[in-house]
Amino acid sequence: MTLGTGRPFAFLMIAVLYMTQGIPLGLAMEALPGLLRQQGAALDRLAFLPLVGLPWVLKFLWAPLVDDRWSPRLGRRRSWVLPMQSLVLATLLAVVATGVSETVSGWLVAGFALASLASATQDTATDGLAAEHFQGRDLARANGIQVGGTMIGFFFGGSGTLVMAGMIGLTGALLVVAGVVAAGLVLALFWREGVPPQPGAAPYMRASLRGFAARPGALPLLAVALLSAVTASAGFGLWKLFLIDAGWTIAAVGRLGIAAGAVTILLGCGGGAWMVARLGAWRALFVGLGASGLAALIWAAQAAGLLPLTPGPSLLSLPFLAASLGAFGAGAASVAAMALAMRFAAAAGQAGTDMTSVQSTRDLGEIGTSSAITAFAAAAGYGAAFLAVAVAAGLTIAAVLHARRSAALRLAEAGLREAP
Repeated sequence: MTLGTGRPFAFLMIAVLYMTQGIPLGLAMEALPGLLRQQGAALDRLAFLPLVGLPWVLKFLWAPLVDDRWSPRLGRRRSWVLPMQSLVLATLLAVVATGVSETVSGWLVAGFALASLASATQDTATDGLAAEHFQGRDLARANGIQVGGTMIGFFFGGSGTLVMAGMIGLTGALLVVAGVVAAGLVLALFWREGVPPQPGAAPYMRASLRGFAARPGALPLLAVALLSAVTASAGFGLWKLFLIDAGWTIAAVGRLGIAAGAVTILLGCGGGAWMVARLGAWRALFVGLGASGLAALIWAAQAAGLLPLTPGPSLLSLPFLAASLGAFGAGAASVAAMALAMRFAAAAGQAGTDMTSVQSTRDLGEIGTSSAITAFAAAAGYGAAFLAVAVAAGLTIAAVLHARRSAALRLAEAGLREAP
């Protein structure tokens, strides 16, 4: 096999690319606030950091440009992956050169906002690449890599950077992170894109959001993406606040959060990809939503005093069970919903635009739900809020059953179960 071609190389490349796309968000939203606060930065200056994630919600606006504009010499997807990956690497090296301090916090926010914009744009190209170059069970595997890789990148850029900074210093930690981004760039440089190998792949056409919306099954797919994101994300942040108010220490909540993150990546994303390949995307989606609803019911029972709440994390405790169920459900539902979206996107000539439209809808659902459920808990209490999450899971399952009747989405699932 020539370097830069073949199935194993393609899987390795997209795994590294998806991981590097999550790194800027992890750095800006987890690592940077702690580092700057430690140096005395005011909270009002740190309040702007979450805004670096805005390009991920708005990227559908320029996704058609990513599909339409490209160099035949580099390839449709490499034309965007190479410059965007280079921009992220340049930003990280600039941060290494200037250092992280309160005096340059404004420049740091601007730099990571630029890196987030580059990563969000690259994500459109990477999604299009995966949708065009994988099929059948390989497409389900690629989708598990998509969700899990981005999460790993977020944790690696956030908590991972803080851990490495304590071991080898901040400069060394940032250089390690930059090295991972550089590895993704090298893999993309050696990759030979060629023509998408799928039999009967649609010819290239001018991409547009209108073209996505006009396709049969597009609107039901957006509904599936939005509602599954609402259910999967609603309780994930809420249980941390609940445990802190119940007297848990920050360290204990953090340990449970790390365990839940591992469950999301390993069992949720990995198990979700397995279920999609073996059972189909719809059944995997139902399992994920059901697990999220059951987790919310366990949290609601603990908040209402119907089930005991242990004082700290334990593998045999109800908080661990509820957090693990919710983490598994979030990962599995995300993989299943994105698997449907990726197969749907592969059926036309604007895979990047189609995938980005679905992902932006999911991101909007996650962000909006996280804020709304916290406000609801403040007004009605944790028990009512967790119960609302469980009800939302049931309503989402009903809505997904209705959306499944779409012929286009049934064909998408059938394609996912084809042999590679």
